[in-house]
Amino acid sequence: MHKAGHLVSGESHIEHGSLFPLLRNGFVRFFCYGLLLFFVSGCSESIDEPEASLVSVSVLHLETSSVRPSREFIARTAPSSRTSISARLQAEIKSIHFEEGSRVEQGQVLVRLEDTNAIADLSQAEAELTAARAEQQSASRNLQRGEEVATRGFLSAADLDKLRDRFSAAQGRLQSAEAALQRAANNLAHTEIRAPFDGWIGKLNFDVGSVVGPASGAIADIMVKDPIYVEFQLDEAEFVALRRAGQEAAESMARHLTLSLTLPDGNRHSQGGALDFADISIDASTGTVAMRAVFPNSAGVLVPGLFVTLHIEGQSREASILVPQMAVQQTIEGQFVLLVNEEQKVVQRFIQTGQRQGAMLVVESGLEAGERVIVEGMQKVRSGATVNPAPKRINPDTGALVNPGEPAP
Repeated sequence: MHKAGHLVSGESHIEHGSLFPLLRNGFVRFFCYGLLLFFVSGCSESIDEPEASLVSVSVLHLETSSVRPSREFIARTAPSSRTSISARLQAEIKSIHFEEGSRVEQGQVLVRLEDTNAIADLSQAEAELTAARAEQQSASRNLQRGEEVATRGFLSAADLDKLRDRFSAAQGRLQSAEAALQRAANNLAHTEIRAPFDGWIGKLNFDVGSVVGPASGAIADIMVKDPIYVEFQLDEAEFVALRRAGQEAAESMARHLTLSLTLPDGNRHSQGGALDFADISIDASTGTVAMRAVFPNSAGVLVPGLFVTLHIEGQSREASILVPQMAVQQTIEGQFVLLVNEEQKVVQRFIQTGQRQGAMLVVESGLEAGERVIVEGMQKVRSGATVNPAPKRINPDTGALVNPGEPAP
């Protein structure tokens, strides 16, 4: 019984001895759980972000404008006249009388060739002409006498024929001598190479002392730069449409077109031009027709071989919507702009554009007058975002933006 009581007492001791650790563990767990809730609630309050402010963007109200139909072509300048000066006889270059790249006048002596042989040939031709002329005169006198005595029966017909043959031969030699003299005189004149027209002379290909001749090639090139040609290509479909309109209608249209040039530095040529030539056949490899315009070039700014942009504008005006080029973005699906609707939300719209007018593009489809297109801040927004639009005005030529109340840019 004692053992049993001891055992009972031991069990009671274990139960009483294990209660404190259990209570203590429970309290610790409760304390930790409460502490965790505190930190969690504190953290959740600290990571709550304030409501984001609206992104500001600049917008432009689209308007209908009167636009002249126009086209642009990549073109190249060419001289309106060009020739190569070369030697017509073989001789040594004696002197040069021009500066490379300078302007020359018609008839100006450019190159002098060695003329010693030419002078000698001319002297010989003159001597031969003198001898031939004397022989012809002698034969003429003999024939005249023979004809006189033949009428009196003192000269046979055979002898008279011989006198006539001698006169004919002398007459032929005289003509040959005259031609030789003319040829020698021409050769002497060709020792001076002159400018065939007013123009600009290019690089000298031979120096003094070089022997040149007809097979040597050009000594230098002369070209006319005022006026100057501007050559470009027209699509075959447009060319056929012009031909279908008729020669009279095409010529009338050409007279009423306005042509201008943009130079590689971005500046406009100060003088306007006119259509000058259209080829009569289509290039099978490109499907285009060679066209040419002519422009005054009194200041000499345009030089042959220059790549320029040719602008051709018609006279009639059409009502069109213009959109700034800066607002138009490009993807593989096409061109698009970002608009701001009445709910101040960003809307993406794909559009089709046509000709360029300064800093603007003519809209062929996709936009209407009165809509607001984003011109600044496109990179900060996306479709569906709510924004704070700020209206702007634009200079259609330069693309400069200003606020509505500010002076025109």
